[in-house]
Amino acid sequence: MFPLKDLLTDALSALMGPRRARQAAVLDAWPEVVGEMHARHAHAAGIRGNVLVVVTDLPALSYELGLRRGDLVDTLNERVGERVIEEIHIVMRPLGAPPGDGHGEAG
Repeated sequence: MFPLKDLLTDALSALMGPRRARQAAVLDAWPEVVGEMHARHAHAAGIRGNVLVVVTDLPALSYELGLRRGDLVDTLNERVGERVIEEIHIVMRPLGAPPGDGHGEAG
């Protein structure tokens, strides 16, 4: 019997292609890698090229994630078994606010 997670990963890979499936796996792994408490205030919004875009609403968390960037990149890539992302771009804005609402970015 195969675990459901493995079956879903195989299905996603077949539908989207292996690279897109691994990118989706990075997004899914984000809350576990940063911890549920941090994930409430730092959302993995998507991947552009090889850059993970993270939106956060707390300046202190933005700073902390910036300091941990390299370790987070390595851990996320290890989780998916391939070098999918090279960098994390951190955007500061209230969670749920639309992009381009006038709030600054941190990077």
